[in-house]
Amino acid sequence: MKNILIENILELISKLNLLELSDLINKIEQKFNLKIDNNIEEIKKNKFDIFLKEVGDKKINLIKVIKEITNLSLKESKDLVEKKNSLIKSNLSKEQCDEIVKKINNVGGKVEIK
Repeated sequence: MKNILIENILELISKLNLLELSDLINKIEQKFNLKIDNNIEEIKKNKFDIFLKEVGDKKINLIKVIKEITNLSLKESKDLVEKKNSLIKSNLSKEQCDEIVKKINNVGGKVEIK
């Protein structure tokens, strides 16, 4: 029964022109207290990427930390450390970022969070 209702609603919506569709979206947002753009931005802000910016003077220790964080082999971790502005990890929560930043800073490395 619900699928038929949804299909009927979609069929009706597909007959709207762009202005009517835009108006419908605005009314749905107001009716259900939604703001689609804001929700997407909030989701995007909750995921971060960490890039290695500076190696520091404890390169060997940094390679070990990168190996631990990324689960890469020792050679892959070394290559990542030697590559400028390399992506360490992506799609992380703020808490995960803070933990990784602390580990890298403890061995003299510097990172950038985007």
